[in-house]
Amino acid sequence: MKINSKALTISTTVVIWLIVAMTIVGELSEPFKLSIAKIGGHHWAGKSLVASISFVVLYLLFIKAKESENVFKGTLWVVSSMVLGGLIIFGFFVQHFLGA
Repeated sequence: MKINSKALTISTTVVIWLIVAMTIVGELSEPFKLSIAKIGGHHWAGKSLVASISFVVLYLLFIKAKESENVFKGTLWVVSSMVLGGLIIFGFFVQHFLGA
């Protein structure tokens, strides 16, 4: 089975933003955090399970997508999402715990 880089890029990028959203919503909503914790015993484990399942489902949905001719562009897209998502989470925690 050949790996489809476009499906991999899309799946990875969506899961990065899903994790960013779950992290922020979990800090703002105790009921959401508790529901995620019920999935995996702890909210971190629950987020990991949701992310892993989401990745597999998304990859399978996009596996028929036309293969990307520019893997470097996809890699930049994923790395940019990772860096920006990390900065958003970091900024949220700085503002949330040190700021207002």
